[in-house]
Amino acid sequence: MEQEFKWSTPDIGAFMDILAAYHMPEKPGTVCMDARYYDTPDGMVKQMHGGLRLRTEGTQSVCCLKLSASSAFGGALKAREEFECEAPDIQSGLHLLPQQTKAPADVCCALLDAGLVELGRTTFTRHAVLLTADGCTAELSFDHGELIRGGRRAPISEMELEFKSGSVPAFEALGNHLQETFSLTPEPLSKLVRLMRL
Repeated sequence: MEQEFKWSTPDIGAFMDILAAYHMPEKPGTVCMDARYYDTPDGMVKQMHGGLRLRTEGTQSVCCLKLSASSAFGGALKAREEFECEAPDIQSGLHLLPQQTKAPADVCCALLDAGLVELGRTTFTRHAVLLTADGCTAELSFDHGELIRGGRRAPISEMELEFKSGSVPAFEALGNHLQETFSLTPEPLSKLVRLMRL
């Protein structure tokens, strides 16, 4: 289960302010990412409130399938089933996901049988650190780059706090604390949803 807070932010300033407040000694890790999103011609992934992507993270290529009980999130906090594995292409990834991550095999097979089309892509740089506080560990990241679809482009400038381990209530408390303390603006829409609105 993926659980994360997502906030819209104009620049890296709030991210650096949080690092300073938590006395983070190390420099944030930086990785360039390029993600391509897919669906079937009849929108099977969308109908499952999901997302399917192949993302290059530095030199690593990762297939990711996200599924949700609902398409709507009211604020910064989101929770979805997430399955991911290394794969050279999206078809190979769908073959590997059930074996390596216990992703639903019937869903993966149905997507492969129906055929896939590329919806668009995101390209961005991620700055990230692991933040440990109050009984949980989470990745705090700042992404800046672009959404690209059919020749149309829009900027990406957002911060995420993704749960990694420890207490889920502590993680939710941490996210709410950061939002209130640093006056962060919730971003209820995923990159994919914003991409599809271009």
